[in-house]
Amino acid sequence: MLEVSESKLAQYVMHYVSDGLVLGHEAFPQPEVMLEAAFTQLAFHKLDLEQQYEFFHETDIGFNEVYTYVKSIFDNHPSFLEQSKNIAQHLHSVSQHPNIKSGELFVGLFENCVWNNEVKTALAIVKIDEKEMFLDVKNEQNEMIVNGIDGINVKKINNVVVIVDLGQDEMPAVFLKTKKKEDVVYWQERFLKLKVADESFHKTNLALTECKKYILKEDSYTNTDKLGFLNKTLEYFRNEEQFQVEDYIETVFEAADEVQKDILINTVKPYETKISESGIVKAEKSYKRKIKLDANIEIQVNVSDITQINELIEVGYDEVTNRKFYKIYFDEET
Repeated sequence: MLEVSESKLAQYVMHYVSDGLVLGHEAFPQPEVMLEAAFTQLAFHKLDLEQQYEFFHETDIGFNEVYTYVKSIFDNHPSFLEQSKNIAQHLHSVSQHPNIKSGELFVGLFENCVWNNEVKTALAIVKIDEKEMFLDVKNEQNEMIVNGIDGINVKKINNVVVIVDLGQDEMPAVFLKTKKKEDVVYWQERFLKLKVADESFHKTNLALTECKKYILKEDSYTNTDKLGFLNKTLEYFRNEEQFQVEDYIETVFEAADEVQKDILINTVKPYETKISESGIVKAEKSYKRKIKLDANIEIQVNVSDITQINELIEVGYDEVTNRKFYKIYFDEET
């Protein structure tokens, strides 16, 4: 895991990428505390540190432009400004599309980052293509002065990549954030040329996500059925070493018809993989095993046996009040 609470922004530069290209001519040293904190937020805010990527190239990793420029910076810090310009020029070359907005490019070298209890250096590259209006309020000689400032919201989602130097003999660890799904093609694939580092983590997460979507969308299942299937799905992934879709269907959906089986097989067959525990942890966060009612009432159920769920929770309709109800059976409070 990457920890940046004690990191130091050793140097940084800003470029501007548009139809043309405006390159910064100076790499600035560590800024004052408030500005450093803002840049740290810009680079690391809401960065997904569970999904790790790595640089690749079909023929030779040395042909991956960003990898080559970043490696040069890690090997020789004084080359930071020159290589940041190369990074900006490469981004400019892959951004020639009307849907890709112009914007500032921040490149920052952060020292004293902690990776698995070891101190490392990390390079952050952030493309900022939207600004916001902020109010600058000042009290000057007991007179309140308000000005509008066009500025950058450092907590807003931008296209970000953070590369951690793991040493000469190891590929850097790469973490990614994109502003929207459409940016994956140009930011991840064309600009950075990244692939998932742990394929089993990636596929486990995707398999669980797609299984959840299927369960929640299936109209023939009641809410209690859906809760049972979600719980049994998680139980299956925790107990098995390999995800095999036919085995999953037989274990979780004992009475699935052929149409339902075909839907599941066509959807999740590509994600068959060795099951990753960390992939389960990531996907489980989105598994909301709850019955949500109006009036802000939620019933959380962690029972995997669907028959048992139906025995514990009874759904009914009160003709006197014309309202639905849930009746819950239990032995004792805990």
